[in-house]
Amino acid sequence: MSTPHGQESLSQALAHIVSGCYVLTVKDLQAGPQAILLSFVQQVGLTPPRIAIAIHKERSVVPALDRAGAFVLNVCAQGDTLLRTKFADPAVTPAAALRAVGAREVGPGLVLEPAAAHLVCGVAQRIDIGDHWLYIADARDGAAVSGRAPFVHARRSGLSY
Repeated sequence: MSTPHGQESLSQALAHIVSGCYVLTVKDLQAGPQAILLSFVQQVGLTPPRIAIAIHKERSVVPALDRAGAFVLNVCAQGDTLLRTKFADPAVTPAAALRAVGAREVGPGLVLEPAAAHLVCGVAQRIDIGDHWLYIADARDGAAVSGRAPFVHARRSGLSY
């Protein structure tokens, strides 16, 4: 796929892989509460229940996640834009975004009030996959909010966020 047309074709094909929208939160004693908006999340096991998440290596949450070894994954709700806008804005600190959306501490992270569901997870493995770290995590606890469906979307490009 070395031609520009080939790259565009690949980008559009990858963009058809549907994903969700999530906010990963970590309590960090050194840097304070951390949070990041994610879309690369997938359940990858049943016994134990496992998920995989991919986080760009340069994201500021990586050191906190590595120190904690655990996190809370919040599932963004369909029709809700508050989580997506607050955590996508680089001018808003994670602590300010967490205050703005309403957060309560649960285990290693924070549950966000507008979320459709949350999972409390422990990192089982971190794998280098190029520009991202792939975290394999065991889902240890969680809950869904009745009547809130998860947000699902397809990206415009499969080669960028």
